[in-house]
Amino acid sequence: MNPTGGHNSGLSPDAVQTEIDGVAWEKYQRSEQPGYVGASDSFFFMQDTTNLLAYTWDEDSNVGGFDETDEQETIADTDTRIGNTKTKRQQKWTKQVPVSLEAFKADAVGKRAKIGSQIGDRAKLTQDKASILNTYGDAFAGAKNTTPDGQAWASNSHTTLKSVTVDNLETGALNADNLWTVVQSLANQKAQDGEAGSYVFEGIMVPFILYKTAKEVMDSSLVPFSAENQINLFDTVYGTVRIGASIFLGSSFNSATNANTSYHVLSSNHMATRQVFMDFNTDLIDPTKTANDSWAYRGRFLEAHFMQSFSGYVGSNGTVA
Repeated sequence: MNPTGGHNSGLSPDAVQTEIDGVAWEKYQRSEQPGYVGASDSFFFMQDTTNLLAYTWDEDSNVGGFDETDEQETIADTDTRIGNTKTKRQQKWTKQVPVSLEAFKADAVGKRAKIGSQIGDRAKLTQDKASILNTYGDAFAGAKNTTPDGQAWASNSHTTLKSVTVDNLETGALNADNLWTVVQSLANQKAQDGEAGSYVFEGIMVPFILYKTAKEVMDSSLVPFSAENQINLFDTVYGTVRIGASIFLGSSFNSATNANTSYHVLSSNHMATRQVFMDFNTDLIDPTKTANDSWAYRGRFLEAHFMQSFSGYVGSNGTVA
């Protein structure tokens, strides 16, 4: 092992040989943003663990509705099956920062100690960012994940195991009327057997730029942006609905088309999944195990983010006023 770079006297001479009065260490408030959703959020992500490097699953067709049957008429048989097999492999994320023996011993400003906490913070950031972008951020393109029928999570052409088409893609920009259209789509959503699935509106995920709009639409006592004194249905009927917001869904971090206008409506029975094979862990490798007398901070985690099916979810790209 021959780690190079990282933290050494050449890259940070002020830390080991030049007197300075201090270092401007950045402090962040990422997770304190209102509505912040991280990878470990148990509403917006089904949390799971595994001891295998790949997870394979099928969808289930259910059994369909009952048949009208006359007196002594032969009762019809019904087929039920599982299918649409899909596999998701675990992804490994790593970070290694070498520290030369000289910089390790001579550090006078605390840079060496800061490396450990910075690695921990960036591990959490990477988990949060990747889980969001691999699911909600990819909902309309399906570039990173598709549902078992081969469609993007939000699509107007999902096909069930009983060959029924399900449309869970809307286009209305976020306002009270368009949100009601999306909520109706969730309530009317068909199951794999073509019968009523029907899901209750329990959560909405938005890019942070839409957080203000989501709060105004959801939490106003009267219909927002209206001169009429109508009761706001979302505030009075649906009760506590989780409003999740992520800076990673907006165009600053998300290259998806319509990143700043898209939003996602969910039941608690949605199937966006975060599956962990190995949680974040670290090692401090000492110089006796390297070829050039360096220390090394090393961290890694393995997890996967995917949608097991489209049920319990409707997405709107927000392109139509």
